[in-house]
Order: sequence, then structure tokens, then C-alpha cells
Amino acid sequence: MINVTTDREKQLKYTGISEEDLKLLADNKEIFKEVVDEVIDRFYDRVVQEPELVAIIERVSTIERLKGTQKEYWLSLTDGYIDQSFIENRVRIGQVHSRIGLKTEWYLGTYMIYLDIATQVFARVLPHSWQKVVFTLSKMFNFDSQLVLEAYELKEQEQLQTLADHQQHLLQTVTSAVQELAGMIVQLDASTQSIAQTATQTAESQESSHQLLGELKDEIGEISEMRALIKGISDQTHLLGLNAAIEAARAGEHGRGFEVVANEVRKLAAHSRSTLEEIQAKLYALESKVTGVRSESEKTSIQARQQAASSQELASFVQMIDRVTRDLEALKESEISY
Repeated sequence: MINVTTDREKQLKYTGISEEDLKLLADNKEIFKEVVDEVIDRFYDRVVQEPELVAIIERVSTIERLKGTQKEYWLSLTDGYIDQSFIENRVRIGQVHSRIGLKTEWYLGTYMIYLDIATQVFARVLPHSWQKVVFTLSKMFNFDSQLVLEAYELKEQEQLQTLADHQQHLLQTVTSAVQELAGMIVQLDASTQSIAQTATQTAESQESSHQLLGELKDEIGEISEMRALIKGISDQTHLLGLNAAIEAARAGEHGRGFEVVANEVRKLAAHSRSTLEEIQAKLYALESKVTGVRSESEKTSIQARQQAASSQELASFVQMIDRVTRDLEALKESEISY
């Protein structure tokens, strides 16, 4: 009996399977039972000659267990009906074989081995009607092979869908990473520009301070020269005071007024010399401090320039990341269009 959907009915009709074919197989059910062990044993004698098939069997099952499954299949051909359950079972079996890695050429080749063995066996046990039985079996095997290919296609579609889902997940991950990276680049670029600007301004300020300190040191040098000039004047004043005192002493009573003035001049010269020495000491101290500040200023200026250079390197790194981001974005767009 055939009880399937309209599409399946068209498929069976195109393959040539009819109610009469199912009845013919059902009428020979007892013959199938008699030969089933021989057919299955001969079939597996052929299978074990293929190392690849043996490897698959040893990985997922055993020969004895599979023989039991094949006996059930062989006898199911004589049940006399094809319905949705029959078709779903065949498709399910095909999916199982696809999942364990059995190639379609091995699976489809199995039907030819069965047909060859069945032809020899039925020619012996049914000498007058074996042709009809074998021809009907060939149509059943052909329909089974169609269902197997359908099962393999379904498995491939599942794998393609899984791959597509995985690709979509990757694209979503890339998109999220690109968006996050783009936001980080904007912030990093702003920070880099601010750091570079600040470092440049710092370097310029340090250069200006360094220049001013140099000018201050030059002015201190000029003050030192003025001190030397004043010291010379003081020495001359002291000498004039000393000469005036000598001349006053020679003049006796008439030169006492000059002596007082001479002494005051000498005191003023001495005081000027003392003051100049203090100024000189302070100038030495100031020059020493200016030298120290200038040295530190020079170090700070070097560090500022290095910081500015590092900021430029960071800016270049940001630009590189930006290029990578655009490349990732382009890759994402190409994958989507593909």
C-alpha cells in the first residue's frame, strides 16, 4: 500500500514503484526470510575488504550489530507498504551515515552489491520468477538511494547553515569590535593631540626659559664687569685719600682740614670695597644658582621634546589603528555583500 504526500507519490510513480510491486515483494516474504542470512553474510564479506569501511565500522559499531540492522532493512522491503514513516526512517538512516562520515559513493555502491547478491540468490531459489523480484528490488533500491541523497543534502544544508551562522556571529563580533575600536580611536586621538600640544608648549616654554636664563647669566657677567670698574674707582679713591692724608701731614696745622677730608675719603673707599665684596659674593651665589636652574631647565626641555616626540609616535600609532579599523570595516562589508 502506498500512502504518501502528492510530491512523494509523483516521485514513486517516476521511479516506477507501484502497489503491484509492493505486493510482489510481500508475497515473497518467506523467501526473503530464508535467504536473509546468506545475503547479509555475503554483503559483509564484501564490505570487510575495504579498509576505509572497516575503520568506520570499528569507530561507531560492530559487524554483528550492523548485520542485525541490515536484516531488519532487508525484511522491511517485504512489508508491502510505503508511507511517511517509511520515508522518514530511510532519511534518518541516511543522515546517520552522513554524520559518521560515510561517503555517498560507498552508500550508493551498497545498493549495487545488494542487487548483485540478490540476483544470484533469487536466480537460484526462484528460478521461474526471479527476474520480476530482482527488477522490483532494483526500483526499491533506486528509491532508497534517492532518499539517501536527500538526507545527505539535508545534512550539507545544516552544515552550510551552521557555517553561515558562525560567519554571521563572526561578522557581528567584528562589527562590535570595529565600533568599539572606532570610539576608542576618537578618544585616543583627542588625548594624543592634547598631549602633543601640551608637550610642544612645554618644550617651547622651557626653550624660552632656557634662553632667558642665558640672558640673565650674561647680565650677571656684565654686572661683574661693572663691579670690577667700581672696585677700580674705589681703589683710586682710597689712593687719593691716602695721598691727601700725606700732604695734609706735611702741611702741619694748615693741613688738618684736608686730613679730616682725606680720612673720610679713605673710610668711604674702604666701605665701598667692603660693599663690593659682599656684592661679589652675592653675584657668585646668584650665578651658581642660575647655572643650576639653567641645567635643570635644559633637562626639562629635553624631556619635553622627548615627550613631544613620543606623542607624535602615539599619534602615528592611532593613525595605524584607524587604518586597521577601516580595513576591518571593508572586510565586513565584503563579507556581507558576498
